[in-house]
Amino acid sequence: MIKDVKEFCQLFYYTTTIPINYYHVPSDFGCSFPSILGERVIFKETLINSVDFSKNPDYIITQSFSYFGYVKPENTSDIIIVGPVFSTPSSDFTLRNFMKEWAVSPEYREDITQFLANTPSVSFHRFLQTLAYLYLCFNDKQIDIYTHFNLDDTGMIQDLSELHSNRVYESKENRNYHNTYHFEKKLMQLIQNGDTEGLKTFLQANSELSAGIIADNALRQEKNIFIASATLATRSAIAGGMDMEQAYQLSDVYIQECESSQSISHITKLGNSMLIDFANRVSDNKVPQGMSQEIFDCVQFITHHINDPIQVGDVAEHIGRSRSYLCSKFKKELGFDIGRFIMRCKLEEAKSLLTHSDKTLSEISNYLCFSSQSYFQNVFKQKYGMTPKQYRDKTKQLS
Repeated sequence: MIKDVKEFCQLFYYTTTIPINYYHVPSDFGCSFPSILGERVIFKETLINSVDFSKNPDYIITQSFSYFGYVKPENTSDIIIVGPVFSTPSSDFTLRNFMKEWAVSPEYREDITQFLANTPSVSFHRFLQTLAYLYLCFNDKQIDIYTHFNLDDTGMIQDLSELHSNRVYESKENRNYHNTYHFEKKLMQLIQNGDTEGLKTFLQANSELSAGIIADNALRQEKNIFIASATLATRSAIAGGMDMEQAYQLSDVYIQECESSQSISHITKLGNSMLIDFANRVSDNKVPQGMSQEIFDCVQFITHHINDPIQVGDVAEHIGRSRSYLCSKFKKELGFDIGRFIMRCKLEEAKSLLTHSDKTLSEISNYLCFSSQSYFQNVFKQKYGMTPKQYRDKTKQLS
């Protein structure tokens, strides 16, 4: 049993940065971490007096999609409120909805913005596990979240099974069948093989597809299909040799772009671009003819660690070979020194950042682990005949 609840809540917040609030009902005594919650008293009255928490622990999901958890230490009049937390990073949309929901005055916008920015994104499953952990701490009892929160509700399966049976019956009656299975298999194979040209031909030849009804409006339908396609493309690209983190990040970028679009035609074009992009990246990762798997692994290691202070010795250690062996084999197969290749990769990445980001020269230099900004500028000019600033200015003029 925790004796000093305030101290525990403070340590919990410092460890997790998940907001936590302690109230001693019916008195007004309590504390909040971070303190902005206590100062503004945004949630207290609503959560304690208006929300019907039917079990211990329990939770609510508000209209702004924030999670609040409720934990009550037994045999006390204390209440622990956890949250708010969100499963995705804070955005302007989140901020507006959150402030509107809790009637926060615009004068506190900056404070709330900072508060939300400092609050970590927590998945719903992890949030429930956090409530189970706090319940154990305060009551020395364990709960199974699947049973306690009815996550394994078989009644839901029965309801959806009945709906499924009715849909199958209607589809057969109307001869309205899904015809995407073989299309998806071929699509995944082309991406996994990095066959960009074959993929383009395949996409042009398959326009009569029926994916079923998976939304209640046309725009949401296209977005859901897009997300499903992104999932297939990501898995296929990883199977084809694309770096796992790069594949997931690329998928996230495309899905976020899709979600922000209000145009069906734009989503369709975006979907084709995404599939071709994945195939291209898999193709780039394939072992070229004449290159051994060992040297290919070195190239992949270098490109995946370009923002680290990587040295030739690090690459040699990665493949379990000596530095002299690696330098000799690399030069024999590719015709240039591995040290020059590492520098070339860093400079190519610098060109990309200068073109597609607004990062300062200092930020780019630090990110790519150059010893100094002046050294970065010197080697860049030696390679491309112009300074990084001149290169950025030139690309802006051309765009």
